[in-house]
Amino acid sequence: MAVGLVVDVKGDTSNLDAALGKSKGEVGGFANVLGGIPIPAAAAAGAVVGAAVAIGELTVAAAADRDEQAKLENAIKAAGAATETSTAQVEAAIAAGQEMAFTDSETRAGLEALVTATGNMTEATDLMALAQDVARKSGVSLEDASKAVAKAHAGQDGALRKLLPGMKKQTSATDTFAEAARLASGAADTYASSSEGMAAKGKDAFGEIGEEIGSAFLPILDEVLPALLPIVKEFGKLVSAVLPLLIPLVKVLAKVLGAVASVLSKVVGWVVKLVEWLAKAMRKIGGFLDAINPLKNISLPSLPFLSSAPASAGGASTRGAPRASAGASSVTINVHGALDPEATARQIRRILAGHVTRTGSIVAAP
Repeated sequence: MAVGLVVDVKGDTSNLDAALGKSKGEVGGFANVLGGIPIPAAAAAGAVVGAAVAIGELTVAAAADRDEQAKLENAIKAAGAATETSTAQVEAAIAAGQEMAFTDSETRAGLEALVTATGNMTEATDLMALAQDVARKSGVSLEDASKAVAKAHAGQDGALRKLLPGMKKQTSATDTFAEAARLASGAADTYASSSEGMAAKGKDAFGEIGEEIGSAFLPILDEVLPALLPIVKEFGKLVSAVLPLLIPLVKVLAKVLGAVASVLSKVVGWVVKLVEWLAKAMRKIGGFLDAINPLKNISLPSLPFLSSAPASAGGASTRGAPRASAGASSVTINVHGALDPEATARQIRRILAGHVTRTGSIVAAP
């Protein structure tokens, strides 16, 4: 059941009505912001901008992927391993690597090291499976594992033995690869089947889709960049021409700021010293006043019988007794009643003994 709140406003509400009407108009007019563009159009424009940024990123990723392909192709040609089937072999190796949760970039970097060492595309792709197992077993990148396998192919198995503890030195590269395969066998498959490996494969699959989208826009990037580069160069020239004029101004500003900071530092130092001097002076004045104070060692007693409030003890009363004056040398207490005057005097002596150093004489008059 819906619960509502009803507010009954009594009195003159004209100002409130006017304010609400103005707010309504402002809210309605908000649809015409951005130069009269309605909200749906503004949202669409924002979406277009976001899409443009995303497409730009995907296009850059596709361009990087294309550069990696060109680099591997050059390495294959330089090693003399380029054949009619080499391109297909590379694509097959990349697909196999993706099944093992390696990206196409990782596979290309590994193939580059192996094909350079072997000079044979078929042998390089065969050794790639071993490099994948070594990479997962040792926890290093596929490129580092491939470089270690490539060195072992040339008879230098030290790097490979470091990646696989317990591996013994062999007499030939074939024996080295066999021992390495025995120690690292199945490591790539195990990782690819794990949850981490599955997540990596999923991420790579989405990345490949993005590269495909970006590759469609590569021709546009290829056309736009040559046109932008001259503009960037001219802007660089403009900056180079303006900087010599700005640098002296910046130097002058820096000097002014430095001078201000120096003066401010001195003023702050003076203020701090003044405050410290005033504190010392106040302490000295306080000490002097304390030294000349004639009352500092005098303790004023609190005498019950000098109080203006009435007091009684066993029928004795101090009512009518004169108050002690500032210069009085004696106090007369009239005791009325049937009490013993001597007992009363002794009681007064006991009271005075705890408050006054000199009591004088206390006489009990009949």
